Amino acid sequence: MARWLLALAEYDITCVTPKAIKSQALAELLAQFPSGEHEPAEVSLSGAVHVSAATVEAYWDLKFDGASGAGKGGASITLTSEVGEKFHLSYRLDFECSNEAEYEALILGLIAAQKKGLRKLKILGDSELIVRQTMGDFALKEPLLGSYRTVVQGLLTQFDDVEIQHTPRTHNRFPDVLATLGAKVDIPDDSIAIVIEKRTTLAVLAEEHTEQDAEGWKADIIQQNS
Repeated sequence: MARWLLALAEYDITCVTPKAIKSQALAELLAQFPSGEHEPAEVSLSGAVHVSAATVEAYWDLKFDGASGAGKGGASITLTSEVGEKFHLSYRLDFECSNEAEYEALILGLIAAQKKGLRKLKILGDSELIVRQTMGDFALKEPLLGSYRTVVQGLLTQFDDVEIQHTPRTHNRFPDVLATLGAKVDIPDDSIAIVIEKRTTLAVLAEEHTEQDAEGWKADIIQQNS
């Protein structure tokens, strides 16, 4: 230290208190003298580092269909996520309806999607009339359908993004069956839970298998005790 003081004594040096260096000055300095070399800092940074991941809301497919006949109607919806999660609903409409059944199904589907907290929908319906009227491509000739479209458009504004398109009836068979079920079944109460399971084995064969398994289970015990 003394050697440095003697070496610098011949120069007129004034010591001042350093000012704070602004980050903008450092950025400008680095911009003027770019370097491809990079040495990682060996000093550990104190404090907690918070990393937030932005979640991308996935689209849900909403298929709807309506059925009418004999003064009654039915409506149905199916909601399917991109990962295969499914949600089905069938409704009985206790009033005379024709094209109104399709609108009823669409409205009930939008309400169900809203209650589940969904934000993005791809709506598919096999009624070209309802789809085109909702999109504004077809004119409205029946005043009642105009009221339905107003309700639908009001519900659509509650979602972040909505796509609606016409789909052939062959691609909409399951909602069609559910709508027919709602139109034809007599529901004693306001609602009823119906569970439909797929079976791949005849009930008789399944019963025989159960008896054989039971006999085999007993045979091992009988053999051990004899």
